[in-house]
Amino acid sequence: MEEIRHIPPLATQSLAKMSARADAASTEDEEKDRKLRKSCADFEALFISYIFQTMRKTIPESQTATKMPGKDTYTMIMDHKLSEDLARRGGIGLQKVLYNQLKRPEGAVKPDEGSGVEIDPAMKKILKAD
Repeated sequence: MEEIRHIPPLATQSLAKMSARADAASTEDEEKDRKLRKSCADFEALFISYIFQTMRKTIPESQTATKMPGKDTYTMIMDHKLSEDLARRGGIGLQKVLYNQLKRPEGAVKPDEGSGVEIDPAMKKILKAD
């Protein structure tokens, strides 16, 4: 107990500053992580919405049905909200893949190193350029 009382004040001030910086850095990292997850979910929602839009184009329009004003806008909004809801509930797995790829540290193993996956030579040139 005596040893603790004899710690120089300068050392305790330095430790307090280091602790405050570490707390600020962890809060900043959490905020960046939250923003990255949100961005990945938003991208997946956009992708799902595009899939819905493309699927709707494959359905032929009925000749007997009358053209309803605003139907296209309503359908677009409905598809957008449905895709956001699907992405929020876990989606199709795209946001998880994006998050893992974007969260990967700088020195992580590239796809052609040790994974057993063969990469196209043109893609290897692009990866080497990075």
